[in-house]
Amino acid sequence: MSKCWCGNEVLRLFSSEYSVCDKCQTLVSLVGMSPEQLKVKNDEHDFYGKQYWLNHQNLDLGYPDIHMRSRNDLTERNLHWLVTLLKYKLPSAKVLELGCSHGSFVALMNQAGYKASGIEMSPWVVNFGKKTFNIPVDIGPIENLNIPNDSLDIIVIMDVLEHLPEPVQTLNQCFKLLKPDGFILVQTPQFKSEMNYSELLESKAPFLEQLKSDEHLFLFTRDSVSQLFGLCNAKYIKFESAIFSHYDMYFVVSRQPLKENTTRVSEQVLLSSASGRMAQALLDLREREIALIEQLKHCEADRYARWEQIGTLTNMVKEMEREK
Repeated sequence: MSKCWCGNEVLRLFSSEYSVCDKCQTLVSLVGMSPEQLKVKNDEHDFYGKQYWLNHQNLDLGYPDIHMRSRNDLTERNLHWLVTLLKYKLPSAKVLELGCSHGSFVALMNQAGYKASGIEMSPWVVNFGKKTFNIPVDIGPIENLNIPNDSLDIIVIMDVLEHLPEPVQTLNQCFKLLKPDGFILVQTPQFKSEMNYSELLESKAPFLEQLKSDEHLFLFTRDSVSQLFGLCNAKYIKFESAIFSHYDMYFVVSRQPLKENTTRVSEQVLLSSASGRMAQALLDLREREIALIEQLKHCEADRYARWEQIGTLTNMVKEMEREK
């Protein structure tokens, strides 16, 4: 790619596969992908077709394949995302997940009482989501779907923004479909303008995993992603804690100020239905898991401090014995 999403063509070399935009500080892939290449016409051979979810994810990137992800994501990232949804918009809000993968988050949202559906590019993965989680999923891109304007409360874009060849165009379409008080929930890798490729290699930084130039076309800083949504007249952006904070950023963005719901209010809504109670039970388990992890971290820190203290005292005893 010779041009940034912002239109700037003055790009500074970052690595053999990426350059930095000197205008907005976005990291721009030199490999790139066109909107046409994004589509899946042949599920066996096109990049985002069937093999992307089975072989590429597992063999090329070392990630679990879609079968394992459909199990693991439910009790990890999906619950983290659900907490944020409940914070800003309660069920039965209407939600569309752009790039829903196996569909587990769509299923969890419906369990919680939202009216959720998903979009994917591959017919194979669309059928996988329908069969695995019994959810509504359509074949994208979003521009081709017959969705009425001002009809959605929330659009979810998880690990998708960085894949879009024309992000401004896609996001403008998303905001057309949202109600005036709707919002977009986004998780995407966070590039930092002070990053240096040689230093990333030397330190074996986690962000190196995100340098996949044939997939991740634009990697944004907090500032550049704010500029991106600003072009869509969405100036209200609230950064939340990312579940993978060592390389991701996570935020809600809207055209109007958002009101926050208390945990007590969201719990009352979930506990008002049988399926919502199941979702709340999963959230409760997740909270206990997080508390246990924090307790273990504290115990480990205390153990390490005691080990250091023992080492100091041992050295003192040895020094006293030498003096004698």
